[in-house]
Amino acid sequence: MRVSEAARWLLERDRFLILTHVRPDGDTLGCAAALCRALQKRGKTAWVLENAGVTATYRDYVAGCFAPADYRPEHIVAVDIASEGLLPPEAEAYRGKTELCIDHHPSNEGYAAHLCLDAGAAACGEIVYELCREGLGVMDGEIARALYVAVSTDCGCFAYSNTTPRTHRIAADLMEYGDFAAAVNKRCFQTRSRKRLELEGRLLAGARFTEGGQLALGAVSRRDLAEVGADEGDAEELSSFLRQIEGVRASATLRELPDGTWKLSLRADPDYLNCTAACARLGGGGHAAAAGASVPGVDRAEMERRVYAAIHAQLAAQHGT
Repeated sequence: MRVSEAARWLLERDRFLILTHVRPDGDTLGCAAALCRALQKRGKTAWVLENAGVTATYRDYVAGCFAPADYRPEHIVAVDIASEGLLPPEAEAYRGKTELCIDHHPSNEGYAAHLCLDAGAAACGEIVYELCREGLGVMDGEIARALYVAVSTDCGCFAYSNTTPRTHRIAADLMEYGDFAAAVNKRCFQTRSRKRLELEGRLLAGARFTEGGQLALGAVSRRDLAEVGADEGDAEELSSFLRQIEGVRASATLRELPDGTWKLSLRADPDYLNCTAACARLGGGGHAAAAGASVPGVDRAEMERRVYAAIHAQLAAQHGT
């Protein structure tokens, strides 16, 4: 489904509920908030399903968009969700009911009745920007700020390799609608809690470097969080930390979730390691430069073994070694 077709589909219907993914980031939340507000401005009833995983970093950007407890939607829309397995617990009742999915992940499983997919978009926010501005004909300061959050966070403040000229053009247009960019950049990219910094220290201290220093693997356990006094919000943005180290071309960050599941966040130079292909070996997916997977029912040592096996198998496939 093209963006114009998705816009027509939305304009022909009413009473929407918009879903975001588990452990929500700025892209899924920014897209949901922007689409919700754009639909409301077109006279539609639209809300975002509340997600308990929203951290303090992003809470203000989606404020006022969560659905009332007694809301009964007629149409379900998912944004930035590649798989139904990524739905949060709050969305369990809507499993199998998504009518429209708007996404940019090439690994999207096609679970929705209609899929508006642009795998070349740097962020789902780029697609929702086009949908709001051109398809729905709506844009204002609040919508623009939410979309700026969506685009900038998935591009690492425009530093990641997925950033394109189109990304910068979209960001520049959004900035015409309000003086919010500096505040968003400060909050999302230049502010860390002391507990987050302590977690980074532990992650670095326990990291292992292999492949001549090109591959880094580190882990944060529930015990680490408890000893530091950190919460899930402090740990959520650790995925790119080890990738910043000089000489590292691929980083694997493992995080133990409250239910004992280990979550892998893989970041890499795609010409060195295709993250999507490596994570697919563990049942996950994402993008060539950034992907993830979750493995329940294993301890840390077994998780590390599986991650190394997946990475080395993919390195061999890419480089013939």
